[in-house]
Amino acid sequence: MSDSSIEWFSDFMGVGYHFYNVRPKPLLIFNKGRTLVSAWSKIIKWWPDPDIRMVFVEKGDSFEFVLYCDTRALKTTWVFLKALRMSEYYKRFRDDYEGAADLGLALYKPKDDSYEIEIFKYKKRVTDIKFQSEQQADKDPIVLKSRTLLNASTK
Repeated sequence: MSDSSIEWFSDFMGVGYHFYNVRPKPLLIFNKGRTLVSAWSKIIKWWPDPDIRMVFVEKGDSFEFVLYCDTRALKTTWVFLKALRMSEYYKRFRDDYEGAADLGLALYKPKDDSYEIEIFKYKKRVTDIKFQSEQQADKDPIVLKSRTLLNASTK
């Protein structure tokens, strides 16, 4: 796969977790409804469920999130990436994960001194989820390139 066939998507706030389903549900959190709908309708909707890969590269008290699908349905491999701090919710997801999760999308809505999260009905089944150390992550070329981009943007 050449670099020209990869598009990087980081226009989302982070990853949230919903635990009130049969399986824990990781959520891509967006702060713009238009971006959320576009990410779903132009990218994620077309991903075949068995080919979706979700990787969490742990480093200290943070992690790098990489989500992608190498599919022929799209001419481009879209990679969602973000460097995030570990939370108790992340640790609970990691500990409760049992082989599959339903990826969802949610919209962050500020409200006075608080906020509200609207969870959309869009979902994709993800069975290829990995929690890796930095050394393990370097074996996947897309994850390695993602990590290089994330590290360059934080300097």
